[in-house]
Amino acid sequence: MSPRPRKIANKPLPANLYPANGGKSYQYRHPVTGKFHGLGVSRVQAIADAKELNALLIPDSDFVAKILGHVTIRQHAEWFMDNIAPEREYKPSTLQMYEVQIRKLNAALGDNAVADVDVQDVAKLLEHHTARTANQVRQVAADLFKVAISRGLRPDNPAEATLKRREKKSRKRLTQAQYNAIHDQCPAWAKNAMDLALITLQRRGDVARMKFADVQGGRLLVVQEKTEKYNTGYLAIAVGPKLGKVIQRCKADLVSPYLVHRRPQRKIKDRAGMQHWTQVKPQMITRAFAEARDGLELFDGVPDSERPTFHEIRALGIKRYKDSGQDPQQLAGHATAKMTSNYDSGHDEIRWVEVSAE
Repeated sequence: MSPRPRKIANKPLPANLYPANGGKSYQYRHPVTGKFHGLGVSRVQAIADAKELNALLIPDSDFVAKILGHVTIRQHAEWFMDNIAPEREYKPSTLQMYEVQIRKLNAALGDNAVADVDVQDVAKLLEHHTARTANQVRQVAADLFKVAISRGLRPDNPAEATLKRREKKSRKRLTQAQYNAIHDQCPAWAKNAMDLALITLQRRGDVARMKFADVQGGRLLVVQEKTEKYNTGYLAIAVGPKLGKVIQRCKADLVSPYLVHRRPQRKIKDRAGMQHWTQVKPQMITRAFAEARDGLELFDGVPDSERPTFHEIRALGIKRYKDSGQDPQQLAGHATAKMTSNYDSGHDEIRWVEVSAE
């Protein structure tokens, strides 16, 4: 496939010569190494220098020259996934997100030279997506261009120059009354999952992975999925009366190594990631919660996109702790107070801050 033609604005310039600093100066890209070199502010001199450099550096074969001087977005993204991504040890969910967003980048800009993509190209791509998707595309693109700079493929990062979109939350917060109503409709194992999430503030995946062996010396040990590389992700949660009661209730019916477990109603075909036949996958917890929620008249007329999910139990739990005057930041495993406040926002109640003017 032949390289994409140069941009209209750059057509009058010799090969490998590009405007820089908003058109105030010029730079030359080495056709072999891909590195950029400044050629000053004079257009006439820059063109003359570029022609002389091309005569010295570009091979006689035009085909070879194009290969040496043209690294596309698609080629760079493939190199990134083969060489950079493995070093970072991304979690499967993060790796999947990168793969999805790279496909979007390739569909729009894949055949463009890395050096030729500008802010406008990236901005136009982002305009066609929702705020959340656009921000993910922007994140991946910015990472790719950052690595491209380190490879000498371009001098700047056009994705970072675009604006991050504000993501508006359409899903409603879960109230205590709604929690109670959904809880009453859930099977026993799903009730246990809900109560563990409400008391410990842990995410769905962390709740599903809790084992009785993790209860040691009056503490429930949790290594959080999202933050296990950082100190905030290793929690030793004191087992108080409420949590102790839920753990005891988890032992009631079936012998299992997992706190949240169930007897399968039918043979499970896909047991990928499962270590025991009684184990409950995270998506099973989500499905049980949603089925109980949608069976209530309480949510009639509420659009699916606005109905609270199991994840909202975490926000409700954070609100409850704050209402009681406790700081839930460490329990939630958040590195900053701002992260905790993001979960606490969106509730209708006003929390008055007691102050003294004396």
